[in-house]
Amino acid sequence: MAFTRRSLLQMGAAAIGTAALGQAGAAVASSGLPDTLRRIIDDAVAQGAAPGIQLAVWRHGAPVLAHVAGKANLETGTDVRVDSIFRIGSLTKQFAAALAAVLAEAGKLDLDAPTSRYLPEFANQPAFTVRELVHHTAGLHADESGEALPGPVSQRHLAEAIATQATPFDFPPGTAWQYSNANYVVLGAIIEQVTGQALAEAGRTRLFERSGMTRTAFDHNQDIVPGRVAGYAFGDGDPPRLQNGPCVDVAQAGGAGAMRGTAEDLCRWHAALLDGRVVGDATLRAMLAPAKLRDGRLASAHRAREEDAAMGATEYGFGLLLDRATRDDSLIVQHNGFFYGFSTYLATHVPSRLTVACLCNADPNPGLPFRALRRAVFADVLAPAR
Repeated sequence: MAFTRRSLLQMGAAAIGTAALGQAGAAVASSGLPDTLRRIIDDAVAQGAAPGIQLAVWRHGAPVLAHVAGKANLETGTDVRVDSIFRIGSLTKQFAAALAAVLAEAGKLDLDAPTSRYLPEFANQPAFTVRELVHHTAGLHADESGEALPGPVSQRHLAEAIATQATPFDFPPGTAWQYSNANYVVLGAIIEQVTGQALAEAGRTRLFERSGMTRTAFDHNQDIVPGRVAGYAFGDGDPPRLQNGPCVDVAQAGGAGAMRGTAEDLCRWHAALLDGRVVGDATLRAMLAPAKLRDGRLASAHRAREEDAAMGATEYGFGLLLDRATRDDSLIVQHNGFFYGFSTYLATHVPSRLTVACLCNADPNPGLPFRALRRAVFADVLAPAR
């Protein structure tokens, strides 16, 4: 597969030992859910959906279940562990969006200011705001013809490449919704510009340390990471033959998809965010509110791509899909992440604080367990399928 900057950005498009721990997990454990979840994960590995899978379930900020299956590295025969570190792809977006919200609360960033205030390279383009980047309503196009930039690059360099591409926009800013990783690469550049820090440092000091996330970071290929998991793709053959995922520069995915972490850290993240330990109540409400177009309509009223109609009533917030396909219209926040050799899922039912995180070291494929996990974990709140 040829590696281009566009193909890197496109990875991450939205889709959609074991222990029961603590009082928070008592009801879940007695329900038989842990056995169901273990079976889902073990079956997915046995059927070849991924060499290895890591699962965590939390409730009210406390661990309920941790389960792992399969191999972190097929060449060394290393097993997946609860502290094994996976690349998490587009789950990165909610962290970049939260960084923007934290900076806005601190008065360092105006979400409704034009992007050109912070990145002058966009001054000659139609105006779009920081908030429109966060909401995927800015319209930025990702050019698939350009090769990845050589050598280590800053997010600013990546933003400059997006600003000068031959086709800057897929639609006029603010008039439609379309998932584009280019939006979050540019957002990462704004964060670097406003903080004067590399994106990795801004994330570490402003989010990860404050949330107790000890095994989460913006990744770089050159980093030596104990417990790092190898990623795998599917080659030719019937069934398709597993092969090592391509070696690409993860840092060039920036705020769109460059992070690594564990399932437990991801559950810890949603606990911190939704319990108000990252931003204040008013900001959190804004982060969980659906995106709107400039004419005041919900962004879902005009999705630029016909295939996005499959999202139905699901809206988009600050790097989060807002799912209300529940019996009582209560909110599930969720997102998928894909990056060469890795597929991930994170979701929380906001009222009950029931969270599931699942990390797999394989490219997207029909055997991944994410849909089955969603149905099982949230069975008590999901509306009946039509």
